[in-house]
Amino acid sequence: MSQPIFSFWGLGDFHYRAIKAWNDCHTQRLSALFDDLHELWQADGQPAFCVSPGDLIDTCAPENYELARTSLKAQLGDIPFYPGVGNHEYHGPDGEDPTGMAATFTAMWDKPLRYSWEVEGAVCVMLDYPDPTTLADPQRVYLSQETLTFLDTTLQQYQDRPAIVFLHCPLHNTVLGREGEGKRDYHSLEHFFAPENSAEVRAIIARHQNACLFISGHTHSGWEAPHLVTIEHLGEHPITYVNLMSPWYTGYQKGPVLSDDHQSVRYRADDPDIIPSFSFQIHGDRASIRIRNHATKSWLKEWNVPFHTK
Repeated sequence: MSQPIFSFWGLGDFHYRAIKAWNDCHTQRLSALFDDLHELWQADGQPAFCVSPGDLIDTCAPENYELARTSLKAQLGDIPFYPGVGNHEYHGPDGEDPTGMAATFTAMWDKPLRYSWEVEGAVCVMLDYPDPTTLADPQRVYLSQETLTFLDTTLQQYQDRPAIVFLHCPLHNTVLGREGEGKRDYHSLEHFFAPENSAEVRAIIARHQNACLFISGHTHSGWEAPHLVTIEHLGEHPITYVNLMSPWYTGYQKGPVLSDDHQSVRYRADDPDIIPSFSFQIHGDRASIRIRNHATKSWLKEWNVPFHTK
């Protein structure tokens, strides 16, 4: 088995919130994630970077950003970290000024809303979730023309390099919901959970054979939700969609319930209740993708997916 060119870790929606009861519950749950990652990295070496494509915070209050930034810095050390914009970066239930939300993200993370970076001969492209105030209906999400153009031009600029694309929400008809009694997952067939203009994103990807991976979060999909990892052929090449499960909670109407006085949190666990993250190992013609359950320190599944090679 050949050695990977580089590796990275994908971390799903974190939802940091600087309320003591919330943070106590959050810290306890995520300790399993970070303790296990530290052991893995000590044994196998550190990844080239870690990435989380949005919803790092639960509301857009600056103290939540500060908590997320300092907590992740303490856990990741000198490993480069790349954050994205999700819907919760625009969530201001306490009267925050929506016109300043984008500026807060940029100031806190020292990153623009959409950006790219290079790593070991590949390019990574972070796209941005749209500002809900720009949408006719915030429940129907459209990526902006600026975001679509950025994706198109960046893929063209780096046409000779494998490209990994990150966006908070999955494209339409990728990750689906688990079957069973009642609704178990949010999924990409629902309006709010996938861009209405997914076809335009697919058309851009189809034009650029270097696009290899499309990595998202947002849905808090549970373990064994259909198409957590799925391959689609667009144009003349394959693209693999990966949906990062959240280590904070998975499942429909699961996770934390904060009391009205903010003094306590009741946690509703999914079944199965796992604490996941994703390992990516990038080779010249393929990627190895593995999902880890940090609650049991065990690997759940591995996918080997092809890249287009000229």
